[in-house]
Amino acid sequence: MARAAASRLAAVANSSSTRELFARHLAAAAASAWTAPPRLPEPGRERRSPGWWCPSRSFHATRRVYTRDYYDVLGVSKDASAPDIKKAYYALAKKFHPDTNKDADAEKTFQEVNRAYEVLKDNDKREIYDQLGPEAYERQASGGDPGGPGFPRGNPFGDIFGDIFDNAYRGGQDVKVSVELSFMEAVQGCRKTITYEADTFCGTCNGSGVPPGTVPKTCKTCKGSGAIYMQKGIFTVECTCSLCNGSGKIVKTCKGEQVVKGKTSVKLDIAAGSDDNDIMKVFGKGGADVDRNKPGDLYVTIKVREDPTFRREGIHVHVDSVLSIAQAVLGGTVTVPTLTGNVTVKVRQGTQPGEKVVLRGKGIKARNSPVFGNQYVHFNIRVPTDVTQRQRELIDEFDKEECADRERPAVASG
Repeated sequence: MARAAASRLAAVANSSSTRELFARHLAAAAASAWTAPPRLPEPGRERRSPGWWCPSRSFHATRRVYTRDYYDVLGVSKDASAPDIKKAYYALAKKFHPDTNKDADAEKTFQEVNRAYEVLKDNDKREIYDQLGPEAYERQASGGDPGGPGFPRGNPFGDIFGDIFDNAYRGGQDVKVSVELSFMEAVQGCRKTITYEADTFCGTCNGSGVPPGTVPKTCKTCKGSGAIYMQKGIFTVECTCSLCNGSGKIVKTCKGEQVVKGKTSVKLDIAAGSDDNDIMKVFGKGGADVDRNKPGDLYVTIKVREDPTFRREGIHVHVDSVLSIAQAVLGGTVTVPTLTGNVTVKVRQGTQPGEKVVLRGKGIKARNSPVFGNQYVHFNIRVPTDVTQRQRELIDEFDKEECADRERPAVASG
């Protein structure tokens, strides 16, 4: 019920009418806040009572203070070891100590060095600092909100609803993979077992986030609450802690995420008539859901290898058949491959190159239909490149007779 309500709230918040309504209210509030007070009566025209007072409105803005990166302050890299950080600190502390360095900015620099070392020498503080960054860390350490004060630029409601619905329940992640099939596997259908990588429940904690017989470490960022608060203009928004993923605890194996990347296998029944780039959707075979409610789905893209014999066109197939000169001239029969085996096809007398015959119902079965496509046989004529003396004599004789047959009508007409 709660998720249904959240979905309805998301639909309302994302509608254009709702955003326009918020914009009008915001504009009205801004106009009210900045409208000049009515003109005061002149002293000579109206006597003021002893208790008269004039209310006024003021606006205070806090300037954001830039905080240098602690690693830059100490002059070390972000992956520096503890001894390197300590060594850099002692060198800088000695250089900028106010007792030995009388420069005007020495004391300020010395305080920055001390503050940086105080955080980076502590593993827990350093872990939180690496996640939040210098400005957000300082705000949180001082009891403020990591998001900082002030109005956000642009539409403030866009950021608010973005955070709300970005953290809304989504279930497990979908997974996309591909599987390669031969031409006949795609046409006739087959069963394939594929292995792919997806989120699976942590084997150490069995998806609970807490391994058996262990005491998890409390997350330092959210102090075990599983949430942090971000300031978005005049609103404070609760967000899931990204370090512990809302569990409030830290587990070394899965870091409290309850899932880890692992290998998963599934058997696929490929339907007959599947084509290249078809996509199969397998429900519930994607990434695991930490709430065990809605695992992700698996999307399988089919890739079909080309066949040396058959060419596909929808539910129809095409093949080539090569005829000799004698077969093309005299006619006869040829053996032609089909999807279900070889068949004998009649060749008519005087077949020309490029002619085709249709084998009805010998194509691919249409999905979700009893209809089969056709097979088209394309005839090509094979011209010999090397002939014997006897074959040459026969061809010459044939050519003379053919020429004589062409000349007879011409003589008769003359």
